[in-house]
Amino acid sequence: MFFNQLKLKINHFLKKSLVRNTLWELVAKFFTLAIQAAYFVIITRVLGTENYGSFIGITGLAAIAFPFTTVGSGHLLIQYVSRDRKLFSTYWGNALVIVSIVSFSLAILLFLLSPLIFPATIELSAIFMILVADLTGLAIFIVSAQAFMSVNLLQKSSLLQVFSSITKLIAAFILAIFVQRASLVSWSFLYLISAIITALISIFIVNKLLGKPKPSIPKIKSQIKEGVYFSIGESANNINTNIDKTMLASISTLEATGLYGAAYRFIQVGSVPISALLSASYPKFFQQGAFGINACVMLAKRLLPIVVIYGILSWIGYVLIAPWIPSILGEEYQTATTALLWLAPVTFIGALQQLLADTLTGAGFQKVRSSIQVVTAISNALLNLWLIPSYSWLGATWATLASESFRIVCLLLAVIFFSYQQKQSSS
Repeated sequence: MFFNQLKLKINHFLKKSLVRNTLWELVAKFFTLAIQAAYFVIITRVLGTENYGSFIGITGLAAIAFPFTTVGSGHLLIQYVSRDRKLFSTYWGNALVIVSIVSFSLAILLFLLSPLIFPATIELSAIFMILVADLTGLAIFIVSAQAFMSVNLLQKSSLLQVFSSITKLIAAFILAIFVQRASLVSWSFLYLISAIITALISIFIVNKLLGKPKPSIPKIKSQIKEGVYFSIGESANNINTNIDKTMLASISTLEATGLYGAAYRFIQVGSVPISALLSASYPKFFQQGAFGINACVMLAKRLLPIVVIYGILSWIGYVLIAPWIPSILGEEYQTATTALLWLAPVTFIGALQQLLADTLTGAGFQKVRSSIQVVTAISNALLNLWLIPSYSWLGATWATLASESFRIVCLLLAVIFFSYQQKQSSS
């Protein structure tokens, strides 16, 4: 009897959409995690600290500009199609048009500005290929994944993530096995090819399973106007995450960038499980937001204990794995051990931020969220500009911790204010 009741409870639990979607995200992200770990070790060992530092610096610059490649079209795809499936072909088509034009234009613009940002030792051809891969290729892949999210097919979205990682791993193996003298240029070429393959296959799968794109050109202008706040917020968030690496490559040394980037990669890997939960819960905040911000707050409160527990466990995990970094990546990454210990709180801070930020977005306060993210991004950049010349990667770490903590305070105050405002208006 007990086991039958337990079985029924487990089956009921697994039938919940949030649980089911989280499990799909988690399984896919664990596969992706293993693949990325292998890819990461191969690339860091084959390229060495200087070339890897150059690669990290360029990808960091692309990440800052990346949100503007979609102009929020992926988020609008989720927002509108989740309410009306008939709108899919229009919003899918508009997203592809926006992404194709804007992303490639941004890649060219950043390429033209790159001599002002990076040292002359980095080949221009490598910069161009990485920018196209991380702006145009990645943007098409992301929008394709969001297309599946819009119709609540997170398992398909998750499988696309795995496929994207596999193509990069294959590129890394080709570099390690078949390229006699691995360089940044040779890796950039393979990196670009893997991104193009991922993008083209992603479009094909979405078209086959969900429907072909039917863009509505007259709607694109209003869609861009509505989506720009998502882009501003995401860009500001990416600045907080990546400006340290780009500025390290620009005003410090490429070796320091490589060491710091390697440590930060462990943080990104360790954040995968909690990001799976928060990604799966993202559409739920829109649904709850129809009833006001307090409904979003209740959802956030249910997720908060998981965020706190995982934050503590991840911190402990980083402390345990830090001494093994030289054995995993090579002795030249010895200093990355200390960097990882300094960065250990970032996973918890980032998860708490996303929880608060999604509460605002779900309730219709994306503009406020974006404003907070812009202010904290500017403060992060200024702190990096002040601290990196004197303290190198350690200064970048201090700037990251300070600005990220400041953002939590701002987001929390905003949630409290709007929650109080709703209670007052309803009383």
